[in-house]
Amino acid sequence: MDRRGRLAVRGSLPLLLIAACVSALSTSPVQAQLADGVWSVQGERIPGSRRCGEWLVRITNARGQLSGTVSHARATVAIQNLTLMPDGSFSGTAPADFRRSRHAHPSTVTGRFSGDTLSLTFKTDVCPARQGTATRRASGG
Repeated sequence: MDRRGRLAVRGSLPLLLIAACVSALSTSPVQAQLADGVWSVQGERIPGSRRCGEWLVRITNARGQLSGTVSHARATVAIQNLTLMPDGSFSGTAPADFRRSRHAHPSTVTGRFSGDTLSLTFKTDVCPARQGTATRRASGG
C-alpha cells in the first residue's frame, strides 16, 4: 500500500467508528428486546368516590413502536407522546375527552417494562395515582 492509500484508510477510520457508535445508539436495548404484544392493565374504582372509577390502560408494541389507549369515565382516549426510554421506562398523556355526557379528565401514564411484565401508574387530575401490572399477550395478526 502506498502512502496515499494509508492516509485514506487512516482518515476514514474515525468516520467508521462514529458511524458504528451512532448505529449502536439508534436502537435502544429495550426496543430491541421488547417483544411485540399487548399489555392490558385494569384498575378498580376507589370506594366512595364518584370521580375515580374503573380504568383500563392498554399498551401495544409493534416493531418497536408503542401505542396505547386509556379508558375511564366511559370514554377511550389515545395516549399521546408515548415514549419508550432505553431503560425500559415509558410515559405518555391522554387529553381530556367529553362523550356521552361523561367527562374523562386528562391523565398521565408512566411505567416500566421488564421482560414480558409491565408495571404502570395511572393518574388523573382529580384522582390519586393508581398502579397496576400486566403480562404481555402476543399480538394477533
